[in-house]
Amino acid sequence: MSPQPTGPSTPKPAAPRPRVKRKGPSPLIAITGTLGLFLIVLTLLAFQVRAGKDPSLSASPAASSTSAASGTSAATAATKSATKNAVTKSS
Repeated sequence: MSPQPTGPSTPKPAAPRPRVKRKGPSPLIAITGTLGLFLIVLTLLAFQVRAGKDPSLSASPAASSTSAASGTSAATAATKSATKNAVTKSS
């Protein structure tokens, strides 16, 4: 290992630059952008509902088969019928 030269040819480490604080977007820009995005999504959903393609509003068998597969539909129906029978018998 040879000693490192210490003279004018040795580069000195650069002085650290001060950190520049980056300023975020102004509140007006953030609110406007958020409101614009919300209105776009709301408009797309309104078009979907008007076209009749909203799965939560339709009574398609595909929607009820997914809940029946998980077992929640049958349990809910049994609970409702048991409650209805109990209320009817006590009246």
